[in-house]
Amino acid sequence: MPLLELEGVSKQFHARGGKGIVRAVSNVSLKINAGETVALIGESGSGKSTLGRLVLRLLEPDEGAVRFDGVDLTQLSVKEMREMRSKLQVVFQEPFESLNPRMSIGDIVGEPLIIHDRGLNSDARKQRVRETLERVGLSPDSSTRLPGQLSGGQQQRVGIARAIITNPKLIVLDEPTSSLDLSVRAQILSLLADLQRELGLAYLFISHDISTVEYVSQRIAVMYLGEILETGPVSEVIRDPRHPYTRALLSSRLSTDPNESLPRLRLIGDIGSPTEVRAIGCVLAPRCPMAIDACRSQIIQLIEFSPNHEVACIRAEETSDALLSNSISGGGSN
Repeated sequence: MPLLELEGVSKQFHARGGKGIVRAVSNVSLKINAGETVALIGESGSGKSTLGRLVLRLLEPDEGAVRFDGVDLTQLSVKEMREMRSKLQVVFQEPFESLNPRMSIGDIVGEPLIIHDRGLNSDARKQRVRETLERVGLSPDSSTRLPGQLSGGQQQRVGIARAIITNPKLIVLDEPTSSLDLSVRAQILSLLADLQRELGLAYLFISHDISTVEYVSQRIAVMYLGEILETGPVSEVIRDPRHPYTRALLSSRLSTDPNESLPRLRLIGDIGSPTEVRAIGCVLAPRCPMAIDACRSQIIQLIEFSPNHEVACIRAEETSDALLSNSISGGGSN
């Protein structure tokens, strides 16, 4: 049984100024096993962070089920959900903005224990905080400092310490390294990998950085305008992407290997509007150079392309380099 299972999850918001409905997440199904990292990638505005908040039940889904350890979180009371949160934690994108600037590091890291482990006395709680700070690479005496006295990388280590101190099973990592420079980013990714091995953690790793995703994850889910368009083992999806959107994302990255041949495909225009009403058809069709009439008139769903590799594209079998070249030059726009 998966540790986390999303089934048909959807979430809508009312657009500002009464300008329609924003379809942030649409009929998403996803699984994460214990000890596994699943990456969720896509452009800004694709619904990744919203999905992460639905997993944590920081937002309530309009439809669907979010099962954690076999329990549907959407059916829990506020009290039951509060008790469950010790097993579900989050590390945010901007470390400083997620830390109370007026609280000491020790109080920030120890605060979850006050809520979830009330049997600990003050001395035991302080000892647990010191041990956790050391585990994430911070000195115990940093507990008396304020967030503003730390570097960005140190602040993110505090966020990670706060997330692991309750012994969770799953952590949602929402762009945890995007605001850090490259050297610090590598250190944080190495720390997360070490903690996963030591503690048996599962990660939902939200990112737009393909290179980072390739390094940290076992499986990948590609999201666009609230929908999952491709999912599978990260090595297979990156080596042989079958959805045009995945190919376009891979086309945008720079390789450090001059001999690597990257799949090239350019999308047309900017990301579409999440307020657009669409009953059928592919969500990418207005931007896709491979789109044909059937892409706009048929119901498009994730189907198995190969074992554990699913693609929501009726032309997944045809994504050869020759076809891509033809599509980019205009031959696939009929």
